[in-house]
Amino acid sequence: MNSRRISIRIGGPLTPVVRNLLLANGILFVIQQVVGFFKPFYLEMIFGLSHAGLIQEFMLWQPLTYMFFHADWLHLLFNMLSLWMFAGELEQSWGSRRFLRFYIYSGTGAGLCIAAMNYFTFIRFGISPYTIGSSGAIYSVFLAYALLWPHREVYLYFILPVKVRTLLIIFGLIEFLGTLGSALGQGGGISHIGHTGGIICGYFLLRFNSEYGYVSSTNRQSRIFLSGKGFITGWLKKYRLKNKRSQIETRIRAKKIIDETLAKIAREGMNSLSPEEKKNLEWARKNYYPDNNQTLH
Repeated sequence: MNSRRISIRIGGPLTPVVRNLLLANGILFVIQQVVGFFKPFYLEMIFGLSHAGLIQEFMLWQPLTYMFFHADWLHLLFNMLSLWMFAGELEQSWGSRRFLRFYIYSGTGAGLCIAAMNYFTFIRFGISPYTIGSSGAIYSVFLAYALLWPHREVYLYFILPVKVRTLLIIFGLIEFLGTLGSALGQGGGISHIGHTGGIICGYFLLRFNSEYGYVSSTNRQSRIFLSGKGFITGWLKKYRLKNKRSQIETRIRAKKIIDETLAKIAREGMNSLSPEEKKNLEWARKNYYPDNNQTLH
């Protein structure tokens, strides 16, 4: 009797970089709370990300440091849980240095997207927010994980089993729509552009950086997704097949009309054709013999 082995795991392997990131975020959060008790929002205004701090005060470290600070315990808990769940296997697959560079680069890229959106909302609505949290980098990690292991299942809210690929699509759409809402001045306290920016930056790193390009060769679905050819190529192929089938069916119909009309002319003469039959014959002639610039395979 064959049996299917089902394994359920909470979290991923605690690899060196993941462990150090968890510790760094936890320690900095404690420091943030202690300093904030005496000087509220002091560290957030210096190390968080805002267009004013980055552009006007030249705090150029902000696109990097913002991802190591969090708003509250719940914010920290969910981000670190997500990091623990998805990052360890990526580090094992890529190596610690490659994974750390991917995490930092994508998080910083997401930070630049946040700064651009913050500047846009300030110009249009007079809103001047600052942003903290590692969600942008974690969304890029989630993207890479979903590309490498698309059919793995995770339990959404610890209840509903969902494939990682499906979850990425759902969350990606939510964050994209949220980004559009932010552009219309509907903030809500969540940096949707940071999440969307993390996905975009992670995609470009995987797609165009040769250091991570091998990801696309380890998994056929990842290769198709990263090359941008999956949906478009499939749709074009179906369109060409449908168009070719239509051309063949039209030529078959045209040949039948020609054969039947020529047989009638041979029996009864040219004058026996009605105006409708002459019209059909002309249509058949045009469609059975395509123009010189058309090729049927």
